[in-house]
Amino acid sequence: MKRRLLLLSCCLAFSAARAASECPGFPVLATSSEALLAQVRALPPVGIDRERQACAPATVIDFAYSGGTLCRFGDDGGTVDAATAAVTRLADGGELVEYLYLFPYAPATHARLLALLAARFNPVDKAAWPAFLQRTTPGKETTALFTHGGYYISLGKPTDGGPADWYSNVIFEKMDKPALGVRKVCREGRDG
Repeated sequence: MKRRLLLLSCCLAFSAARAASECPGFPVLATSSEALLAQVRALPPVGIDRERQACAPATVIDFAYSGGTLCRFGDDGGTVDAATAAVTRLADGGELVEYLYLFPYAPATHARLLALLAARFNPVDKAAWPAFLQRTTPGKETTALFTHGGYYISLGKPTDGGPADWYSNVIFEKMDKPALGVRKVCREGRDG
């Protein structure tokens, strides 16, 4: 009986450790779509979905969903639990163009995400934001923008009065290929 309890507690500890894995691509930014996608798929997702977007240049987005915590975003100074991840690659050649994490929205969580990003990346004054981030998106607003290593790193949240169960998001997108991820409205199809 003691052996079974020990084995069960070891399995539970392993599961908890696995569920609390660090989110890939932070704080060190991702460089390879293959490596990042393999790391995201190694997390314990409840589901994985693939979406193809036909607008030129065509992209493929792989989403990983959880029933709770997909991974932990942060460090020893504090973490935030991510519920969803997405990796966007060019359909031709597979080059990484964007990846993002979604977090259940709460003002304190959003403030923690802002602090985590501000401690590591270079802030961009709102007047200098690229046009695609200055546009209004129904239900969502970008609250901060940073740059680092050829990436824009944006932090977004639901607009005031938006759905209460919406998400904060952190989006890492290549500066030379911006706005190619889930912001696009042209979609070709889905497959799992």
